[in-house]
Amino acid sequence: MPDSLRRIRLGAALVAVFLGGLAASTTQAQDLGDEEFVTGAAAEVWTKWKAAMDAVQLRSNPDAAETALGELAALNPTPFRLALMAERSILKNEAAGGVLLFRQDGQAGSLKDNGKKIFDLLEVGDEQKNEADDGWYFASIGQFGVANANFQALIGSKPDPVALLEFADRVQRRHKILVTLAGDPIMGESVKGVMKLLQDGERLIKADPIRIKQNIERLAGPPRQFENSVARLKDSGEFSVPFLLQALRDPQKQNLTQVILRTLPQIGRPGLNPLVMGLRTSDRTLKQYVVRALGQIGYWQSVPYLLALRDAEDTPVEIRSAVDASLADLQAHGVALEANMRAADAFLRLAHQYYEGQASLAADARQDVANVWYWRDDAAHNMEVPTVVFSDIMTMRCCEEALRLDPELKPAISLWLAANFRRAADLPEGTTDFTRPDNYPSPAYFAQAAGASYCLEALAIANQRKEAAVALGAIAALRLTAGPASLVSDDAGNPPLADSLTFTDRMVRVRAALALGAGLPSKPFTNSQSLMTVLCEAVALQGSTRNALVVDADESIANSLSGALRGFDYNVVIDADLFAGLEKARTTLPSLDVIVFGSDLAGGPEKAVQQIHGEVKFVQTPILIALKKGDRDASDAARRADRRVGLVAPDANPDMMMTALSTINRAAGITDLTAAVATEVSLEATDVLHRLADTGNPLFRANEAESSLIPILTTKNAVLRTKVAAVLAYVGSTAAQEALAAARATSSATRPSARSPRSPSPMPT
Repeated sequence: MPDSLRRIRLGAALVAVFLGGLAASTTQAQDLGDEEFVTGAAAEVWTKWKAAMDAVQLRSNPDAAETALGELAALNPTPFRLALMAERSILKNEAAGGVLLFRQDGQAGSLKDNGKKIFDLLEVGDEQKNEADDGWYFASIGQFGVANANFQALIGSKPDPVALLEFADRVQRRHKILVTLAGDPIMGESVKGVMKLLQDGERLIKADPIRIKQNIERLAGPPRQFENSVARLKDSGEFSVPFLLQALRDPQKQNLTQVILRTLPQIGRPGLNPLVMGLRTSDRTLKQYVVRALGQIGYWQSVPYLLALRDAEDTPVEIRSAVDASLADLQAHGVALEANMRAADAFLRLAHQYYEGQASLAADARQDVANVWYWRDDAAHNMEVPTVVFSDIMTMRCCEEALRLDPELKPAISLWLAANFRRAADLPEGTTDFTRPDNYPSPAYFAQAAGASYCLEALAIANQRKEAAVALGAIAALRLTAGPASLVSDDAGNPPLADSLTFTDRMVRVRAALALGAGLPSKPFTNSQSLMTVLCEAVALQGSTRNALVVDADESIANSLSGALRGFDYNVVIDADLFAGLEKARTTLPSLDVIVFGSDLAGGPEKAVQQIHGEVKFVQTPILIALKKGDRDASDAARRADRRVGLVAPDANPDMMMTALSTINRAAGITDLTAAVATEVSLEATDVLHRLADTGNPLFRANEAESSLIPILTTKNAVLRTKVAAVLAYVGSTAAQEALAAARATSSATRPSARSPRSPSPMPT
């Protein structure tokens, strides 16, 4: 930022110090006492920092100061953390003189190696702190350009998320400013970046091992201390469980056993994922403790793991008894248990619950990452994965557990395939699923290896849940693995591929029709009346435009959004009212590729999304919400609830619009109908129609081919014209013959004559 503005800002800060304003803003930090530092690492840095500044202040022994600074440097303190330490020293007058002398020595270039290292880090930290402070300050007074520049510089410097969170928490209004400006066209992206850093800070604080271990030790204290420690361990949630289990195994901490056993159930549902992994311990005593805790927490999620332990041949009698007691506890908590349920079937049920997004199993959608837990080296370890694929990964894991117990449980294979297709589609671009090894095969590989029957079952799941990504993956595998008979129906006589002919997503319909038609079915089947309709729809895709609906009462914003879409050749319908706009789309557009509406729509974004996706015709249509000031929370809620919803700025340019739409399409498995894709599909559909006609297939309906294909004879694509003409030659009707004759005449008239004079070549220069 300009130096003049910074001087004004710093001058205002100094005035605030003397008038008590800044002191008031940091009251919370000053009054927290021993609990002031949110992580153990921060507390340790403070101890070493204060010792170093005390040594600097003494001036009597420069070597002692250098040694103390070396001990501080050995902790690898972050720049922002050092800046906070320096500020604290001055505000609380703790070694304040040492800080001033240290800065003077650094500026004079008289520091030794350790001191110079700390000084350089402190300089960076001061800049980061100033950028953060200025970002919030100028945002609060409406100078968004300056604020945005500061936030962008802050993000680019990669500050310590924990220190930044502590800094943000000093003034409660700072969080409110971020929420308010998250959708601002100038500051939106940088604000999201700062919010992401704060989220990272929250996660790091919860997972801090030093604090967790300290709170476990404090469980043995008086009742008030026990309650406070339990509250903090609950706040750490799943991260606290591995340390609690480790303490239960430590012979030096037997005095903590009973208080830990009282604490584990109070962690509640967030602790279940690492806790069920604890059933794999080789320590029988610890295993009994885990079994006991699972029964007291009271969620069905633990039932499959308990049943598997009970039914294992090598489970000792005392463990089986403990499991029976735990299952009884679960029933007492209202958990319904079916008599004689097999562990494999229980895991399959849990897999379905994960796949269907049951709320009690879902990861926190506000966080970018979630934890998948493993039991390794006789301890629970977490692996971070993108939150959007957490449920898919857990579905696959539960299916794998079910198959380990019963390799013949075919539904588990089909659900695994569906979850794997969805996982690959959901995985955000540029991220990695570290639960999969390097060079992990594609979902198509596993689907083809499994065979047609499993692909058909995976397709049935996709049809039921209207998941285009899963459907497209299963259909692609079927085209390579299934014979004509199995394309029409599965082993039980169900017709998943035929059902896909009425799928709401256009490309799923088309791919299903291409697969069925290529199999040359010899007799009618379920939905066979739709086969010709969809194949002809596929042929007509060539040369078609993409269609969009824009709804916004503000005419200037509606025109801006429409212009951005038209920049990528969308045909756009505009209306100020959602109901009227949808009616226009129904009556004037053959299909709809995206709906864009302003976040200030009457009733709110969530209601609008429910209205749109509650209609069969639009259930799979991607939605972009043009985010306006003050509507962030409601718009975020709508986006989190539906993967087919995204956010965009009201003044988004064409590239921004396409980036947002591409992200949604990828997550929902929707194939963007580019000109190249449309042409490819059209040519393939024409080939299928030709084979049906050439073989005299009873499902080839000449009248439908005639009405749909004759208009295609005017296309500019010569290859497609030729293929369409070959199909129409089998129709034999007067209209078809006349259309073919007209097409030939037109082609002859436009084709250059053999005797036509050539244009003269350009003269050489």
